[in-house]
Amino acid sequence: MPATLTTPGRRRFLTLGGGLVATGALAACGTSTGQTPAAQPSAAAGPWSFTDDLGKKIDLPAPPQRIVAQSHPAAALWDFGIKPVGVFGPQKGPDGKPSPQIGNLDPATPSVGTAFGEFQMEKLISLKPDLIVTIAYGPMIWYIPDEVRKKVEEVAPILVIQLMGVSVPDAVKRFGDLASALGANPASPEITKAKTDFEAAAAAVTAAAKTKQGLSIAVVSGTKETYFVADPAFHGDVKYFQQLGLDVVKPVKPETGFESLSWEQAGRYKADLILEDARPEGGLTHEQMAAYPTWSGNPAVKAGQVADWQSETPYTYQRFTKVLNDLATTLNKARADIV
Repeated sequence: MPATLTTPGRRRFLTLGGGLVATGALAACGTSTGQTPAAQPSAAAGPWSFTDDLGKKIDLPAPPQRIVAQSHPAAALWDFGIKPVGVFGPQKGPDGKPSPQIGNLDPATPSVGTAFGEFQMEKLISLKPDLIVTIAYGPMIWYIPDEVRKKVEEVAPILVIQLMGVSVPDAVKRFGDLASALGANPASPEITKAKTDFEAAAAAVTAAAKTKQGLSIAVVSGTKETYFVADPAFHGDVKYFQQLGLDVVKPVKPETGFESLSWEQAGRYKADLILEDARPEGGLTHEQMAAYPTWSGNPAVKAGQVADWQSETPYTYQRFTKVLNDLATTLNKARADIV
């Protein structure tokens, strides 16, 4: 179980069995303008069941109407038209602005906790949830550790969507499956357009990648003590970048999502383009990383070929469309002869 929480490079990671589990996973589906869905849809009357990604079948006498969700699935469900009545997990950044993790979710949605394992039980009970939704990275149920899980399950059943190693389109579809089971229409004009825009952005990334044969990419993060190189097999967004044709560096010895290196070892993986985690919490800025010779001397850094890795993007069509369009622009500007 989790021993400590750290904040490598403006992102949150969980120490788990000697490895690191990142909070990021990604994709988009809602409205990029943050507009509220017109009304809460309702599933057909009668008994309701859904088998989650841990193989648990949830049976209820009626379709759940009152859902409390962790930030990421709350954002995903919102963009499909399902409005959670409560949220837990990260909701605001250090500057007080809404966290990227909540996407288009109404910031006024009642919160029952923000820290890992934090649940304001009286408030949770007062919301009268029928269902609690969260995500998982491997065996770790996100933001509901074992020490509070039993108490939470006494309030409502917990439904878990797996994100570790799940590519963006597959993850978005899975959230769509859940939203559909809850009464949303995944074939609505709004969702259809969002999917079309997402697919167009993905095609733009593939087209850009084809014109940049030989362009290598490293996805990284850093703290004062450690330089992290992301494993594409773990992170659904990075895995998807590979599927779209990007040549992403794969670390030799990843430990649950990353290979952890000292700054003296940070030059081990060179690439023409670096995507560096852009989360606002803790860690080092690009300017602070410049103090490390292995960073400032990196060929991609010297060439100005460093872009943000938007690792907190919720897995929805709309939110991830911008990530892909920005990535295509970055690729089109990059040179493939840096290293």
